[in-house]
Amino acid sequence: MKKILLALLIMAFPAQEAWAAGCNCGAIQGMITMAHMQTTQAVNAVTAAEAASIRSEILLAAQNIIGTIKTESATIVRAIIALKESNVAALKGQAVAGEAMKTEDMYGKAAQPAGLCGASTVGAGIQLGAQAGREIHGTMREKQLAYSNTEGARPIEFLSRVLADDHPTEKETIDALFPLESTLTEDQVAQAHESIKTLANPRPLPVVTDSQKSTPAGQTYAAAKKIHEGRLAAVMESLNNHVVFHAPTLPEDVTTWAQNQWSEAGGNGTPPGIVDGKLSEAGLYKLLSQMRVGNPNWFMQISAATDVGLLRELVVMQAFQFELARKNTELLDRLTFITSLDYLTRMESSTGKEMNDLYTRMVGAQQ
Repeated sequence: MKKILLALLIMAFPAQEAWAAGCNCGAIQGMITMAHMQTTQAVNAVTAAEAASIRSEILLAAQNIIGTIKTESATIVRAIIALKESNVAALKGQAVAGEAMKTEDMYGKAAQPAGLCGASTVGAGIQLGAQAGREIHGTMREKQLAYSNTEGARPIEFLSRVLADDHPTEKETIDALFPLESTLTEDQVAQAHESIKTLANPRPLPVVTDSQKSTPAGQTYAAAKKIHEGRLAAVMESLNNHVVFHAPTLPEDVTTWAQNQWSEAGGNGTPPGIVDGKLSEAGLYKLLSQMRVGNPNWFMQISAATDVGLLRELVVMQAFQFELARKNTELLDRLTFITSLDYLTRMESSTGKEMNDLYTRMVGAQQ
């Protein structure tokens, strides 16, 4: 037992001697510190490298993003500029179009020499006058259709409008429908509109309700009312066209030109067809006729005119002759339509009644 203990002490002694001789806490701590520093440096180096790489990638990505944004921004800016230029061009186009209507640019510069008889704007002015006439015509049509289809109105209420103090008198009605100077005033246009409603449709037929339409009698009435109003609308349309022909629709450019032409022809005072400084289509044709046929100086002017002057006069007269022919054709077209309706109405009151009687005798009762 003693021998065993002695052997164990001998074996343990060198280790204790070495521990006592070479191991101290400072050395180990230094080793640990050095290892820690080396590890930290290695980590920092790797981190720095990775950070540099990440910064490089971030910088590259940022540059790409910035470049993309710049490109897209430039595209957006170009689009905005293009849109603005487009809007400006559209506005300029509208302005040019409006100016073209006044200066005949719509027909090209080649169509504009110094002016035909000083009439460089007459054609465009007549175009504007026709547009204004269509607007007046459309307004009258809408109001008259609304007037004849007023729901819940009784015939006596329409008669009250006719008896009102502000309704056109007999003289005002005649002056508004057949103006002495061929051109209506603005007030007379309104009076003509009211006169048409009174003369053509003084007592509009009552409007049938949906419940009334469901009955056989209501359907018969609704069908008869629709036929009646369709024929009436055609008549009122022709009357409206007559009013618009005399309405002061021509612009100031044409009126000024007409006044100058009247003065150059030797005319004094207010030219025929011009009323309150306004001119209608009918007034223009009256003026052009009176400047020539009704002007004794015109024949002398023609005999003394140059070849160019005669050619211009001939061209102007021929152009207006074409327009008058067109207006007369339109009038004949409307008269043909109205005459056809009149014939159908008279035929219905005679032949139509006979056909109904034949049908009644054949079936025994009228359905």
